[in-house]
Amino acid sequence: MGEIDIFRKLMKAEERRRRVERRVLVEHIEIKEVLPCITTPGYIRFTAQADADLREIIPVLFLSFPPGKAVYNEAEGSLTLRLYNRLISLFPSGKIGVTNTRDLKEAEEVLSKIRGFINEAYSTYLRVGPPRREDIEAVKKLSWMDIYRHLPKANCGECGHKTCQALALKVLLGEARLSQCVKLKEEKYRSNVKRLKETLGPFLLKALGWEGVRSGRGIA
Repeated sequence: MGEIDIFRKLMKAEERRRRVERRVLVEHIEIKEVLPCITTPGYIRFTAQADADLREIIPVLFLSFPPGKAVYNEAEGSLTLRLYNRLISLFPSGKIGVTNTRDLKEAEEVLSKIRGFINEAYSTYLRVGPPRREDIEAVKKLSWMDIYRHLPKANCGECGHKTCQALALKVLLGEARLSQCVKLKEEKYRSNVKRLKETLGPFLLKALGWEGVRSGRGIA
């Protein structure tokens, strides 16, 4: 190995150390190509490149969003998200594809949001490590019934939906938050929350919008 190769490896190691210390994986995302949007006339779609590899963080991102908003292709290691009224595709190499965007100004705004949730996922990754295989499989198999069976089934409507079934479906699709279920925060339903945690795991429970209940012992 030549001196130049050794120098490059040392530089990469130093860059990685600096990112870990700052808990920031992606600092810059550069737009590389802009094309007309296929689905919305007058809009654009574009590809961009992040300044970091995303392969370790994509599984964490998959578990950071409701199943109805995320499709994880394990063979490719890629992730497609349905966010902000558009599709966002992330690839292990750091390549990012975005559809249905008004103009370059909005493109930069969207990339800022993407950088934000990538770095939030990176912070989680550094804190708790990579997700377990069981967690990823649980998300893929999750149905609205898995959520519904742990709800109070009171059909009280306090969440803004007529039935608990309707809320469970909306939560799965990412169109409602689990914390909208007011009764689930009551003491008598604490066992329901415990079973939800056991079924969904901490990653998915947070992604589905459970904010917990503050008590003297913290958040349940």
